[in-house]
Amino acid sequence: MAEPSDSASALSDLPDEPKVMVVAVDASSIASRVIAMAGRLSRSMPSAAIHVVHVFRTSRLDRPRLGSPSANVDLVEEAKEHLAYLVRSMQKRCRANVTGHLEMGDPAGEVLRLTSSLDADLLVVGTHDYVGFERFLLGSVAETLMRKAGCPVLVVRPKAHAH
Repeated sequence: MAEPSDSASALSDLPDEPKVMVVAVDASSIASRVIAMAGRLSRSMPSAAIHVVHVFRTSRLDRPRLGSPSANVDLVEEAKEHLAYLVRSMQKRCRANVTGHLEMGDPAGEVLRLTSSLDADLLVVGTHDYVGFERFLLGSVAETLMRKAGCPVLVVRPKAHAH
């Protein structure tokens, strides 16, 4: 077993250490895995600011009709509660400052906008690994974020090794 050298015991923060991490979650079961992974990562950067974002998906077809509410109030309230739960879960896993953001619109577009406005150093996002027709219908938010984000992206997926 190697002895730790003097230089290894005197670790210091690098100038490019992440200061702002955006953690994008949805309402699926993968969200808790994304939070857990981001929490583990954040322990190595306790001075970083963590921003947990959940996007309530809307489209141009969701425009309100005269006299109707702008969005389903119950679903928006559920989204707020889910985000609050995930923020509390993240706060239990790290010492960093955690802020929640509920956005409305296209998930990829809103996450990219927030990541850019916060000048994020790291984006953590989950994937459902949709294939075929599901992917055609739903698209891949994670893939879009990997291609267009202005910072490194960590994609969290379910563990499934072939044996």
